[in-house]
Amino acid sequence: MTTEKLKDFIAIPTIANDKEANQLGIEFVRNILEPLGFEFKTEGESPYHQPVIVAKYTNVKSDKKVVLYSHYDVEKIKGWEKWNTPPFELVEKDGRVYCRGIADNKGILLTRLLAIKEMYEADEEIPNILWIIQGEEEVGGQTPFEVIPKHFADFGSKIYLEETGVHKNDKTPVIFHLPKTDTPPAFLGSLNNAIYSGNAILENRHLNKFSKCPFLHSIPEDGHYIGFGPNDGLCNIHKENESLDKQNLEKHKDVFKNFIRWVNVTIID
Repeated sequence: MTTEKLKDFIAIPTIANDKEANQLGIEFVRNILEPLGFEFKTEGESPYHQPVIVAKYTNVKSDKKVVLYSHYDVEKIKGWEKWNTPPFELVEKDGRVYCRGIADNKGILLTRLLAIKEMYEADEEIPNILWIIQGEEEVGGQTPFEVIPKHFADFGSKIYLEETGVHKNDKTPVIFHLPKTDTPPAFLGSLNNAIYSGNAILENRHLNKFSKCPFLHSIPEDGHYIGFGPNDGLCNIHKENESLDKQNLEKHKDVFKNFIRWVNVTIID
């Protein structure tokens, strides 16, 4: 993780109704993805000045596809006096990094952006990607519900990756998966081996949500939802002193790269 770049991203207060900050957040993401060959645009008339980023990477030599989901907005600060550190400044303490958005979702989003950048610069194969990065996650806005479904239908992927995931208190990673099933799909074994050396546990559910999720709502019947990431029980999402385990976040870059490599070689019926 490039600490200075993370500091810069965190410093942009992409909260609802801050038009200037949200535009800066969008441009921050654009400046990473466009040079890699992503088609980048924003869609939706957001009343909160938080349109949906729709970024597409096309690899004409590959038939592999994956949908990635993230969000660039962060929860507003409800009690500045309850924070031990400035919310929009990245502060490291006792092996954790503290700031608004580090766990939900800017820390993970930037880690994945930089992972793709490094793979591109190393001339590694990248599959066809539809990356939906919405801006109304924290307000539960309607705009993503209007934008996302048509792109999922047109893109036709079988794999849909959640914004993040969790580790148990003993640091065991979890892989979420849907749809509901009595027998987990066989491909989850190879995924577990690829990203966590087979050490993750499988849970047949989705990441906990605070409101109805346009990503979950839009996954087609033949699509497979997958969720994994560096979050843990100490993140304090939507509360004061939000944090993330620094080591877990740094490891997530390689975990995500291995996921992309797994997509490149995996057939899902």
